[in-house]
Parts: sequence; C-alpha cells; structure tokens
Amino acid sequence: MKIYRNYMLRPIIYMTATRLMAAFIFLLAVDRLVPNGPAPAMIAAFLTVLFALFAFLVYLRMDGLRIPRVKYIRPKKKKDPMQHTFSMSDYTDEEPVSFEDLEPEEKDFCSLVCNAINLIVFLVLSFIL
Repeated sequence: MKIYRNYMLRPIIYMTATRLMAAFIFLLAVDRLVPNGPAPAMIAAFLTVLFALFAFLVYLRMDGLRIPRVKYIRPKKKKDPMQHTFSMSDYTDEEPVSFEDLEPEEKDFCSLVCNAINLIVFLVLSFIL
C-alpha cells in the first residue's frame, strides 16, 4: 500500500517549514529570555522528544485511534463582491494542492513525515549545540 503521492510534497514542505520555524523561535526565545535557563542542547532535546510524541500520536491515528473532539462551528462568511482578478492558477494545467484538499489518511501521512523530519533536525541539533 503506497500512501505517498507527488502532489503531497507541497503540503509536507509547507508544514515542515512552518513547524521548524516555530520550534526555532521557541528555542531562541527560551535561550535568550530565560535567565540561567537550560542549555540550547537541552531545549533541542526537548523539541526532539516533543516531535517524537507528535509523530507517535499521528502514527496511532493512522492505525485507527480516534480522539473525540468538539466540533468547531465557523461563523458564516458574507459573500465577497465579484472581483475581476485573475490568479496564476488560471493559467496552469494543475492546481496546487493544499493540506485541506487532501484525504484524511493523506493528511495523517503528511503530518507524520513532517514530524519525522523535524525530529531528525532537532536530534542532530541536540548533538551539535
């Protein structure tokens, strides 16, 4: 069973970059703002464990574990007036696929790969710093 498809690369890259930047901001904020705080290697090790936990939870979700959640009710949007603008996607053959457009099992796979990449990055950083 092959889960990965070529159109899933864009959501994986976007999710990985976003989570990596947020984790780096956390690492730098704790390092700079906490006086006599933990060493950067310890913060990177903490982030490694955190991403390992996230990856494990996504793996359990892929295996069939579901956690009941409260349904978020979105407020209704007003219709935007018709605008005569053109987007770049009007001129391409394939429209870019976002994370919301994926199937649930594809979303889980993208999240698992993203967490695994970030886990590896911070594991390496915890040994370097």
